[in-house]
Amino acid sequence: MNDEHPDSINDGWEIMNVTDSNAWVDLPASYHNNACGFNFADGHSEIKKWLEPSTMVKVKYSQYNGFNASKSRDIAWIVAHSSAKR
Repeated sequence: MNDEHPDSINDGWEIMNVTDSNAWVDLPASYHNNACGFNFADGHSEIKKWLEPSTMVKVKYSQYNGFNASKSRDIAWIVAHSSAKR
């Protein structure tokens, strides 16, 4: 579980396409000093400070999805910390 970027919220979940490291479907939040809070199924939580400008998108107060992020280290971090098959 994590914070989602306000502009990509359009339903009750955040979609991560773990097969594409070049784009976000829904974008995680970055309004906590360019970081996002994550809660994990094992009970721990952590703050992830984003590395890529493509993840730190300014809030426009306009709903949209699909965010380009060529070879994103931030997407790679999400995949490494998820239950997605590797």
